[in-house]
Formats: sequence, structure tokens, C-alpha cells
Amino acid sequence: MSESGGTEEDIASRIKKANGVFVELFPVWRNLNISKEVKIRIFNTDVKSVLLYACETWKTTNQVTRRLQIFVNKCLRRIMNIK
Repeated sequence: MSESGGTEEDIASRIKKANGVFVELFPVWRNLNISKEVKIRIFNTDVKSVLLYACETWKTTNQVTRRLQIFVNKCLRRIMNIK
């Protein structure tokens, strides 16, 4: 058990796992025949669910929220092809 109650380690692990799911779905993100709405829906159901699994046990701070939001924004920019 760490000083932060394991929150930082768990968040880092969740981000890595969610990133793995995001990378596996890369063919979906590049597919031009799938609408952006469907891609967002897939992102919310597959990637976000992995990212936020057991988040109710985390100690929520501004830093934690910021790290999660940075990851989500990065993924959404890739999906929408915003550079």
C-alpha cells in the first residue's frame, strides 16, 4: 500500500490497459466507412469502460481528473484525426 492508497499506480495501470484496447481498435479508427458518431460510441463503451473500471475506489483529486482527461482527449483527437 502506498501513501496515495494505490491510486496513482492503479490509474497508471488503467491508462495502459485502456491504451492497449485503443490500439487494438486502430483499424476501426482509420476506417472511413464508419461514422464518427459510431466511433465515439465504440470508444465510450470499449475504451472508457476499461479506463474507468473500479474508479469509485480512487481518491479523486484534480491531478487524477486531469490525467484521465488528458488521455481521453488524446484518444478523441486521434479518432477525429485532429492534429
